[in-house]
Amino acid sequence: MSSSYPLNLFSCHPEYNALVEQVHVEYFVNDKSFKERLQAYFIENQRSSYRIRLFNVLIKLLSCILYCVRVVYDEGTLPDMIAKTTNYSSNPNRLKIEYLIWVDRAAYLWLCQTVVGIISLVQTILIFYISYKGNILPLLLSMQFILELLTSIPFIVTIFVPPWREVFIPVFLNCWLAKSAFGAMLNDKNRATQKQQSALSQQIYILLAMLLCLLFTSTCGIQHLQRAGNRTLPLHTSLYFVIVTFSTVGYGDIYPDYWMSQLFVILMICIAIGTLPTQ
Repeated sequence: MSSSYPLNLFSCHPEYNALVEQVHVEYFVNDKSFKERLQAYFIENQRSSYRIRLFNVLIKLLSCILYCVRVVYDEGTLPDMIAKTTNYSSNPNRLKIEYLIWVDRAAYLWLCQTVVGIISLVQTILIFYISYKGNILPLLLSMQFILELLTSIPFIVTIFVPPWREVFIPVFLNCWLAKSAFGAMLNDKNRATQKQQSALSQQIYILLAMLLCLLFTSTCGIQHLQRAGNRTLPLHTSLYFVIVTFSTVGYGDIYPDYWMSQLFVILMICIAIGTLPTQ
């Protein structure tokens, strides 16, 4: 009785009851879930959101740079297990489909690309997790998520299947993910600095990013597809061909020599005509 007397005495006091209610209200207001805390840091906090977008752009650009390094040091050889069963001497004009599937990738480049792919995939999954609002299907079917899976998951698979470490992975498509992150980064920068950038200048940045993505995708695509033809093209020669073609000059000194490369060029020209005027 003596121990409960002071509690009963204070509980009857109106100021005590008001204080208890205030503590309960503050407790429930500050009780945020883990997802809400992530949303506050990654989305609502303008400066941290800008830094995360910038990191996303840099990690995607790094993956594209590593792809170019792999292409430059590619000696055009097949893995031993594939080369033993491949013979083009009887029909040299046959499509060399093995050269489209397999590439020459050094072990250190595979390690770097795998680490970058894992970081990129984890960041994308985290962003998609905090953006999830009841219907996950649109997120899974979005082009951004599909490209992320296409350029990251194969590297993770090769950790457990070493013979596949020299399989071709279209990492150059990450340039489109970098473009998307760059557009979001510009918006976050305007919010963080509270300084509205002119619509014209921001549109110019997006247009230049789109043009660079088209040039880079076309260059890497032509270079890789020509591995299966009779005329292999280095990366800088492919870039020269793409610029000459897109500028409608068309010298004719360099051209794709089989149907798959020719179809790819037609496709990229149609994409450029359809997308550039809308930017």
